[in-house]
Amino acid sequence: MPSIISESQQAFVPGRLMSDGCLIAHEIMHYINKTKNGTNCYSVIKLDMHKAFDRVSWHFLMYVLDHFGFPQSWSNLIWECISTVTYSIMINGEPSPSFHPSCGLRQGDPLSPYLFIMCMEVLSRHFQKAESQKQLVGLKISRYALPLSHLFYADDAFICCKATPASFETIRDIFQDFEKTSGQMVNLQKSFIKFSPNSPEDFKSHMTSILRMQASDSFGTYLGVPVDIPRCKKTAFNDILDKITTRISSWSSLHLSQASKFVIINSILLGSLFHILAVVPLPLSGSKKIDSLIAAFWWSKNSSHRSIHWLSQPHLHVPRDSGGLGIKSVTVLSQAYLMKNFWRLHHKPTGFLAKYLAPKYRKDLPIPNLKSKVTQPSFVWQGICRVAAMCSEAMAWKAGNGKSMDLVRSQWVQGHPPSMKQPEDTHLPSFSDFVCEDGTWNPCNIFRFFNNSTAKDILAMEPPILQDDDYLYWKYTEDGCYNIQSGYSYLLSKHSSAIPQFPSFPWKLVWLFPFSSKFPLFIWKLAHHIIPTRTVLAHRGFSLDTFCPLCQTDMETPEHLFWSCDVIQHIWRSSLLGIHSLANPNVSFVRWLADHISYLHRASSSGFNCLLQFYAILRSIWLTRNSIVFENREFVPERILHLAEALHQSHLQLPSLRYDGILNQDLQLNTGNHISTLQLAIFYRLFICRNSLQNGYTTMVESDSCVAEFSYSMCAPSLFAAYSQALLQVMIRQETATYPVITFVVSSKKLCLVLASQKPVLIAVRNSPHAVRTFLRLHRSWSVSLATG
Repeated sequence: MPSIISESQQAFVPGRLMSDGCLIAHEIMHYINKTKNGTNCYSVIKLDMHKAFDRVSWHFLMYVLDHFGFPQSWSNLIWECISTVTYSIMINGEPSPSFHPSCGLRQGDPLSPYLFIMCMEVLSRHFQKAESQKQLVGLKISRYALPLSHLFYADDAFICCKATPASFETIRDIFQDFEKTSGQMVNLQKSFIKFSPNSPEDFKSHMTSILRMQASDSFGTYLGVPVDIPRCKKTAFNDILDKITTRISSWSSLHLSQASKFVIINSILLGSLFHILAVVPLPLSGSKKIDSLIAAFWWSKNSSHRSIHWLSQPHLHVPRDSGGLGIKSVTVLSQAYLMKNFWRLHHKPTGFLAKYLAPKYRKDLPIPNLKSKVTQPSFVWQGICRVAAMCSEAMAWKAGNGKSMDLVRSQWVQGHPPSMKQPEDTHLPSFSDFVCEDGTWNPCNIFRFFNNSTAKDILAMEPPILQDDDYLYWKYTEDGCYNIQSGYSYLLSKHSSAIPQFPSFPWKLVWLFPFSSKFPLFIWKLAHHIIPTRTVLAHRGFSLDTFCPLCQTDMETPEHLFWSCDVIQHIWRSSLLGIHSLANPNVSFVRWLADHISYLHRASSSGFNCLLQFYAILRSIWLTRNSIVFENREFVPERILHLAEALHQSHLQLPSLRYDGILNQDLQLNTGNHISTLQLAIFYRLFICRNSLQNGYTTMVESDSCVAEFSYSMCAPSLFAAYSQALLQVMIRQETATYPVITFVVSSKKLCLVLASQKPVLIAVRNSPHAVRTFLRLHRSWSVSLATG
């Protein structure tokens, strides 16, 4: 075994995320594909290991663990885990006698991937050593970019280099040496090489003979993501479209309910695309095709005939709180993932991915424009440039020293640019002139240069810390960090501005309770007037009798069937809810439905039982109507109430309600350390109340002797911010106090939770809690407690 493992150089780590490796692989493939001229030829090798986990040598693994510095006791424990396994093979339906293997790692064991990665690290060190000794020349996507020779993720290997006979001979020797020591074997039938377009055919034949691998014109996918994207983008994603079409076709023949389809679409169909969308954007035609397939699958009853699309496709993508179904739009989701890549490159410039791409795209950085200035950018980078403008609109500045932002044009006042009293060309003072020496805002200068509304907004913001740098944050999350959900909602609000929404309808109550999905879906259809009653079908072009099957005296509209029918009015009055459906005939049916959902939610402590009965009656009316129309059953009004009671009882066994917000749980009051020795200690209690000023608060501090120490007024955006700022000021005053043990008592449970949990703080009030945390770390005898009583 060579001594390469014991060398001090670190292993090459392409990135913390799987998507980083795919993005880098895509950039490499783009560079190779555009290399059509010149004398330097490049190659990429897709390596496949033959039964990778089954061929790992146990002695080789112990040798690797020993050279990585693991203690002998740990290595012995690992040896017991991998060597005591037994296997039994099914032969003609009967298990054979068990036997002990001599090598290999069990697939499915959570420990096996980590052990296999350590073994593959040896192969990585081989390539690093060859590259450092100039035996292998790594590939550079630009003149000043970092050279790269390989990307490893478990048993998926991506090797790239300058195509020369010496490099290929070095790679062959590395493979042979690694196979001898580790027990691994390269699968030559599944491994292949792709050369740059400027490589001659006879040269490619000679190079492939060295490694005994085949040459391929297309690299295909890496870690399941298409990274080799040709000029015609659609061809690279045809396999994805074919897989989705095949899945939908197989599901359409199962006669699934729409509640089941909803789960399948969100969890399986869209879940299979997340990894791909995190790396490469889908072409617009491909994403629209997937959205159309999902919409057709949602509305279809089976694969034999085409069903009615009762609402347009964007209505399915609107969030539930706004009257939609919340089915993700692949078109918008692809842009949201592109915005995430933009956010990572912008906020992590020291990360490996940013350092690798910066030399090539330095003309576009730090924020790329709508169109890249780089000649022949990659497909992913073009997509990042397209969403850069939208992403920049959704970011704002958190003021620090004011050196990185423009006081006039930057969005730094409550997420918006300020309004100035003076013309834009007027010389403005530095940002530090708007802050007093004690760290608070300077109202005189603020009202002098800014309009009254902007000045009030500035004073309501927490004062900046001039020692910190300015930084950009995402405006649509509380902690200022971008996430896919907020980015998707932001983009969807731009795409669906023309879609009619129902903000006054209590959609949150419809989807809040853990009912069967059939109930909220049924209410959703009622509110959108798409229940297939006879008049609705006649409006769609069907020729049929439009009279109500229950009373046979009026047209069967949704309003009549569920609300104004004489028989149904009697059903509502006879139910346990005792509803008089036409008590106010001037309101619409949708308004009546919304009012009763809101009222029944407030009718009891939980709202669960009353709403469940209401939904059950609505559902039983529809089921009874369908049995009369399609099964020719005799109409018996009492059956509606019996069926509603059966539906009600069947749903009472569901889990209890889940409410958002802070749960009533025990709180660890003290956020500092307890001092066991008898020392001088003092309590400071903070009392905060509003004053007559806008966003104004008055703070009074008392000691444990109930003596008022001091009081002052301040402006703050919220009570939480007022408590955190007041606590910070008290800590600054007491930093030189003679009391070694101090407990600060506040009445803000939220502030105590934030200080105790170290969770991200709201971006609008981040400075004060961070400074308080710093004081608590510096003074270990200080603590913050929640006031009781």
